[in-house]
Amino acid sequence: MQVFSATLNQMLVLFIFMAIGFLLNKKELLPRDSSAALSKLETYLFVPCLVFSVFYKYCTVENFKQKSVYILYGTAIMAVSLVIGIFLARLFAKDGYLRKIYTYSFAVANFSFMGNAVVLGVFGEEILFDYMIFTLPLNLYVYSIGTASLIPGENGGKISLKAFVNPIFISLILGAVCGLCAIPLPKFITSAISSAGGCMSPIAMLLTGFVIGGYSLKKLASDKKVYLASVIRLIILPTVFMLVLSALKTDSAIIRAALCATAMPLGLNTVVFPAAYGGDTTPGASMALISHLISIITIPVMFAIFL
Repeated sequence: MQVFSATLNQMLVLFIFMAIGFLLNKKELLPRDSSAALSKLETYLFVPCLVFSVFYKYCTVENFKQKSVYILYGTAIMAVSLVIGIFLARLFAKDGYLRKIYTYSFAVANFSFMGNAVVLGVFGEEILFDYMIFTLPLNLYVYSIGTASLIPGENGGKISLKAFVNPIFISLILGAVCGLCAIPLPKFITSAISSAGGCMSPIAMLLTGFVIGGYSLKKLASDKKVYLASVIRLIILPTVFMLVLSALKTDSAIIRAALCATAMPLGLNTVVFPAAYGGDTTPGASMALISHLISIITIPVMFAIFL
């Protein structure tokens, strides 16, 4: 019950910021293109600062040796999720590009923006380090095959090595190196980085709400397939993974990381990348709206059952 209350409280806090972002768009209190600015702040500043801060603080030789098994489990979860995603997408969509959107949505949840925010809010920084180690393989997929597949048109599906050279991965490597080598940094620098990282969660949810606010709620809520996809993503898939991991007598810390990564709602990349390349953003926005609303209840329930 304590886990349920703590998680529900965190979800409601995040939902408040999501609602504020929605209203900021609907009331036109911010320019329509503010989502691009918020997204860049997250990608180039807040998330990298959070990642660097956590890895710098907790990435020691001792910790890394103990947590390396997390990468193996994360790789297995990612591989199985992708196979399941490809199969389910064939049932949900006949159109080639829409099928890619469903494949991505079933393969990975919003484990980054939403997952980091939930883990940080419910469990704290130390557990966030475990979680980031576990989700390394998921990040590799997202920044290679995953995002490439979301680009509409002839170039869709092509993987560029430049995708791996991004602020989040660079900050992860820098934080890990500085942490492993115990490189001392001035306190004012670490404080500034930590403060910027603290902005990640509220800005991420403001961005989510702002993006959804650009669409007609009636239209977004009318796609019945998205409700089923959300149930599969939020309940069925994480439940299957938890039962299998429990049957294999997996360490409880790894089970926690796996649940946090797989029980999150459908992500925003299915909106961001189609928008950047002139594709249809409606399916992605519908997935984001419905799954995030449902997750307010499902995430606390899933955490209470399996943790």
